[in-house]
Amino acid sequence: MSNPKIGDEIYVPTALYLGHGVDDFEGGLCTISSTYVGVSAGEETLFVEVYERPGIRYNWPILAIRQDELRKEYGERRGHAAPDYDPAFNLG
Repeated sequence: MSNPKIGDEIYVPTALYLGHGVDDFEGGLCTISSTYVGVSAGEETLFVEVYERPGIRYNWPILAIRQDELRKEYGERRGHAAPDYDPAFNLG
């Protein structure tokens, strides 16, 4: 898979947190808002950020190999914030 550009759509997985449920995210199709080169495992690596989850950067090579799997899981569903405000899941 080639390197994505700003505006491209990619699949992002769900993220659920036991200690800070306000940050829960329902995975799906998202739009890239920025890309940057960083370091992962000592190597230059492309990272992407999506409009639907600002401030979170994904290691593109790792996410790229999951695109077919995530496409099958989410189809046309869009990724979105899914905060859980229950105090039991928001410690601290």
